[in-house]
Amino acid sequence: MLRNRLVVGFLVSLLVVLEAIVYSHAADVDLEKIVVTPYRYGESLGNVPASVSSIDSDQIAISGASTTVGLLSDLAGVVVRDLTGNGTKATVDIRGFGEQAALNVLVLVNGRRVNEVDLSGVSWAQIPIDQIERIEVLKGGFGSVLYGDNAVSGVVNIITKKGSGKPVSAEFIAEYGSYDMNKEAINLGGTKYKLNYFFSYSNNATHGYRNNSYFKGTNFSTNLDYLFEPTNTNLRFTQGYSKSEYGLPGALSSADLAAFNRRYSAYGDDHAKDTDYNFGLGFDQATGDFGKLSFDASLRRRQTFTNFIGANGGYNPILKSHIRTIGFNPKYIFDKEILSLKNKAIIGMDSYRYDFNSDTFDVSVTKQSDNYVRKVSKALYFQDELALTQKFILTGGYRYEDIKYNFNYNDYAVLFPNPPVDSRLSLKATAYNVGLTYKYEQGNIYINHSKGFRSPATDEYFVYGVFNPDLKQQDGKNYEIGLNHKASEFLDVGISGYLMNLKNELYYNPASFTNENYDKTRHQGIEVGLSAKLPWRSKLKGSYTFEQAVFKQGEYKDNDIPMVPAHKFNLGLMHSFTDFLSGGFTLNYMSSRRFINDEANRWPSLKQAFTVDLKMMFERNDYKISGGINNLFNEKYYEYGVCNATSGAVNYYPASGRNFFVRVSKAF
Repeated sequence: MLRNRLVVGFLVSLLVVLEAIVYSHAADVDLEKIVVTPYRYGESLGNVPASVSSIDSDQIAISGASTTVGLLSDLAGVVVRDLTGNGTKATVDIRGFGEQAALNVLVLVNGRRVNEVDLSGVSWAQIPIDQIERIEVLKGGFGSVLYGDNAVSGVVNIITKKGSGKPVSAEFIAEYGSYDMNKEAINLGGTKYKLNYFFSYSNNATHGYRNNSYFKGTNFSTNLDYLFEPTNTNLRFTQGYSKSEYGLPGALSSADLAAFNRRYSAYGDDHAKDTDYNFGLGFDQATGDFGKLSFDASLRRRQTFTNFIGANGGYNPILKSHIRTIGFNPKYIFDKEILSLKNKAIIGMDSYRYDFNSDTFDVSVTKQSDNYVRKVSKALYFQDELALTQKFILTGGYRYEDIKYNFNYNDYAVLFPNPPVDSRLSLKATAYNVGLTYKYEQGNIYINHSKGFRSPATDEYFVYGVFNPDLKQQDGKNYEIGLNHKASEFLDVGISGYLMNLKNELYYNPASFTNENYDKTRHQGIEVGLSAKLPWRSKLKGSYTFEQAVFKQGEYKDNDIPMVPAHKFNLGLMHSFTDFLSGGFTLNYMSSRRFINDEANRWPSLKQAFTVDLKMMFERNDYKISGGINNLFNEKYYEYGVCNATSGAVNYYPASGRNFFVRVSKAF
């Protein structure tokens, strides 16, 4: 196909451009920033043979984002779809997975998995932005060796704050904005003797842009580290508690938009409640000159209550679920030269057990079904980083994972009950990666190849109570080449090109009302990021993404996969008016994309969107005051849309209109 030849031609041209750039400049570039996610230990960004973005605390402070997912929307190759506008039920899509994006991006908090075992998605409410120190985003399948399931398109690792400096420090935060948004938070932390501690508490509430898009949430977290000097053992403990309640406004049909407005909800009573507890305990033990032994154990309990009386039209609209997750993650980091070559390796094991219970009820709160699923995964992995020379670094790894499901389902419907299920399934999955990094004075060039996988979520095996044991796991092979380069003293540029071939990509087929496996699909694209220091105390930062996600076989061959934009860019300009006051704007663009369910590409696309955001920040001594206006020109656009594959009738999820925020913090 023509567009495939164009992409191949672009990649060849990219290689030529990279070579030209490398030999046309002579400036220093700082790639010594330490990142954790690509290796599960701290390593210089310049050694990583993959695309990695890091959002630090300074960037978070000037971002103007009020939710964790809002921090990710400016990154190349990343699309954020926030269905309710309050950051709770949001999807982070890396490299074009559309409807299935949430199940192909692995989300971690301090290395702990927070993806759910079912289809409910990541509970972003458990990760308040005020607790975040930095976020690392590893794009592509390179992280599948270290993290396994769900890391097909990328890994988002959220690193929370730790206490530092004086024995006692405190920060008070208050934020207010449109739609009665209000947030109050307090952070306490410090270091005393050998103890490093951090506590955080926050309340967050909003009525939301749309009717019944309210949100109320409370969070409390603890982060403790203690160093035992005689044995050089570092002991750590983490705790998190999150409770939230939010409305589910649902989609708007064309008739709804004509009769009412974008803020209307046809489902004024639909809502959900989540309660989430998690605990983590671990240690690091140095083993002389050879490396370090680490061990982490975690326990998580999540309870949800969902009321879909309006949206489900009365079909078992009330759902109660409980998920318990137990994890054990020992690893050993070997740091020793081999044949006079610098070498660093990690070998480890991941063991998780998920116990998933869910009950459905009709409108009279009579139980209609119960479903218990136990999922157990055990994996061994190994990854090695070998410096062939001072400039060439070779990285490679392998993972083997054994996944077992135990299903027990009972249907209590009076009319036409589904047969009970008592079944066991077993999957064997593998992942591998190999990458080469070339470091030079102005930056680095990397190339990698990797394989990743995704196992079906527990409730993907069931649709309307019908069990489908033939569902296959999804496999993906990824090829990537990229460059990080300091083009001058004032300009940094990053470019990457990727090609990902997938087999058995999982999706929901509205024609058969079942979850199925696609025929072969392909995701390919180019990602560009830049940052520049301009005259007159100004900074420019931007990103551009070109991506194609298409079917390669079957009845939809060469068609676009729904909900994947071909083009996306962000461009931000910040100016420092004084040493204390700065401000600027960001331009955001997303091209049109196919509606969900339009695999046949028969119907018109969801329209493109262009928005402008403004922000200001004042910082002096221990005070910070920031504010801004999002969607300055009140662009009426939609982040998500679903159509009827037969009639073309569409349903929309409106994005927020013009809104403002003001944030004040004081440190002691």
